[in-house]
Amino acid sequence: MSIYVLILVLLTSLSAHSRIVIYTVESPPNVIKTSEGLDGLSGEYGKQIAASIKKAGKQNEFEIVWVPWKRALVEVEKNPRGLFFPFTRTFDREYRFNWVMHMAEVDCWLYAVDPKIKIEDYNQIAQYRVGVLAGSARELELRKHAGKNARVEGTIEDIANYRKLQAGRIDVWATHPSVMAEAQRLLKTNGGKPREIHALKKLFSQSLWLVANKEMSDKDRNTVESVFGWGTKRLMKPPTMTSGDFLDGTFL
Repeated sequence: MSIYVLILVLLTSLSAHSRIVIYTVESPPNVIKTSEGLDGLSGEYGKQIAASIKKAGKQNEFEIVWVPWKRALVEVEKNPRGLFFPFTRTFDREYRFNWVMHMAEVDCWLYAVDPKIKIEDYNQIAQYRVGVLAGSARELELRKHAGKNARVEGTIEDIANYRKLQAGRIDVWATHPSVMAEAQRLLKTNGGKPREIHALKKLFSQSLWLVANKEMSDKDRNTVESVFGWGTKRLMKPPTMTSGDFLDGTFL
């Protein structure tokens, strides 16, 4: 029995990476899961990925895996056959991934329902409970401005922050305008009466990409390139580092 189990585990592990894996996370309206497999990819970015694969006739070469955001980051870094989208291109991520296909440039805004909340300077973020997608570049940007002791609350589903904002469980939500619009639409569709939303301040702009594992083989790279192309490395000057960065463990 033990030999049978060992063989079964071995066969399972060998078949687990028989195709190139595209990790993604449901984030309406940009990426939406409607069914299993490639046909289940919907939303603005999901349709873009599915259409590229179908146009190239490579449906049998790829597998779609839906995972929470933070797990997706872990999986794409450890799986040589892994891809992930949509992912923000930042200085600290530049050399950790292969940047395959540029998808969009989007702005991230800070929103509130309480008209008394004002953010004229980013340092004011620390005064409020701020909801954001856990593990995202938006969370990193918030913590950069608000400091380590800020009340930044990450959730695995970004659109859930809208419900928290409406209920007064957070004061501010950092998200994309398209996600905010979708959250409002869903609440109204379900018969809810949302409180009025106020756009406080633009947090930053995000460059969204499809990325690949840094150690992807030449064979898989050729397959990916035949479907999506392969983005040239952008010349990005890293920010100036200080002694504080070393003391805080940035390079550990």
